[in-house]
Amino acid sequence: MKIFVIGGTGLVGSYLLPRLIKDGNDVYALTRDENKIDKIRNLGAYGILGNIRNAASFKDKMPNNLDIIVLLAMPSVKPGRRMTKKTKEELRKETNDFFRNSMDLAIQYDIPIILPGGTSYKTEKDQIADETWPILRIGLTEIGKDTDEMVNNAIKMNNPKVIQLIYGKIYGNGRLFRFMYDMMKKGRSRIIGDGENYIPNIHANDAASAIIKAFEKMPIGEKLIIADDTPVTQKDFTKFMAKIMNRKQPGHIPGFIIKLILGKDFYEVIRMNCKVSNAKAKSILGWNPEFQSYKEGLIETIREIEKNKNYFA
Repeated sequence: MKIFVIGGTGLVGSYLLPRLIKDGNDVYALTRDENKIDKIRNLGAYGILGNIRNAASFKDKMPNNLDIIVLLAMPSVKPGRRMTKKTKEELRKETNDFFRNSMDLAIQYDIPIILPGGTSYKTEKDQIADETWPILRIGLTEIGKDTDEMVNNAIKMNNPKVIQLIYGKIYGNGRLFRFMYDMMKKGRSRIIGDGENYIPNIHANDAASAIIKAFEKMPIGEKLIIADDTPVTQKDFTKFMAKIMNRKQPGHIPGFIIKLILGKDFYEVIRMNCKVSNAKAKSILGWNPEFQSYKEGLIETIREIEKNKNYFA
């Protein structure tokens, strides 16, 4: 297949690109960072310099035909910095451009596109959300409010042909998780509030394998939750991470302090309670996560971080 990956040098891309190339695909990876072009080429892919927000910046470098587009690029949210209304609005506009321009490319080439999503559901007690549940946009997740409508309209009109993978919190050797790792290593990691809220998780390699399965099955018009099999609270995830890193168990920090430091938008996302089912993805894609729980995934990720830097770092 000829595959165009937008944001191919991010966390999921760093796991996806080598697998696609190993399988014999022709992979074209778009990046805004000129320093990453050679790294992409060294993998055996075609590096394209440009910004999806300005399709004209790379139009002359595109191949004549493609089989599918994968959007992985998402706005960069810098951890540890307060979220202002202005910054949030800028992130919303950036997200809209990413989706709109990527979908326009899919229409232009008349090919399917795989789009990302987040498991932004609100569950209580023993409730488990699936794809029939409405997405709840609160706090920082509101930057994707417009793109929900774009995706729904595309599915309704079958133009472009959309497959949406709705990910849990993605972790692996790179990006935000390396920040979490560094905080834990320095003894600065904390549990927000009581930490009893559930947040779905998925290892970046399993997120990549779901994309590969989507290539094989092509479930056009479907939305599929991609998360591991084991619900876990924010508290238990953080404590287990400290344990395998041989660090002191982190203490708690009151929620109102997080609101003051990082803003309400960050706090609302961190405190959301969400349990999800991945049954539909397993059934339709024939996909199963290699790391069925956060425990196996964390052990492998910490080992990987301590051994190697992320390839595109």
